[in-house]
Amino acid sequence: MYFSGFCFHNEESIFEDFIQNLNKYDIYGFSYGAQKAFEWVYQGLGRDRIQRLILFSPAIFNNKSKTYKEIQINAFKKDYKKYIEKFLYLAGFEDTMKKYFYEGNLKELQNLLGYTWDNDKLKQISEYGVEIEVYLGGCDKIVDTSYACDFFAPYGRIYFIKSANHFLKIK
Repeated sequence: MYFSGFCFHNEESIFEDFIQNLNKYDIYGFSYGAQKAFEWVYQGLGRDRIQRLILFSPAIFNNKSKTYKEIQINAFKKDYKKYIEKFLYLAGFEDTMKKYFYEGNLKELQNLLGYTWDNDKLKQISEYGVEIEVYLGGCDKIVDTSYACDFFAPYGRIYFIKSANHFLKIK
């Protein structure tokens, strides 16, 4: 099961190089969708069979100040089209991805920025036997990958692609 990122819909084929060996017990998500995949897995512990939780460029802003988040929200409110355009540019959006574009809204952005990744939940998922894989791009301009790497490392396997952007594409 796949969960889409902010401003995207059904874009999992972007990550086809990483998802060739998936099975029906693997749950995965990109950026904002990684948050949703994580919560889905946590809620399903003991109820659903889950083998792997795969997080592509998980949107983690635990280390960002309230002011930073408010600036993002206010910029979106002021001119959402300009905000989304800049977001896509910083993420490494390519013309081939246009078919997956979905115009995100304020509520989604608020949820994305306001989400707090919970260490205890990660630990429970890991201890339950779910394999956690995190893919990060070293040239990601959306997520602080150094922070993300340190945060997720105790709970799973980290794949750090040094020259990759938020979409895990190498330029």
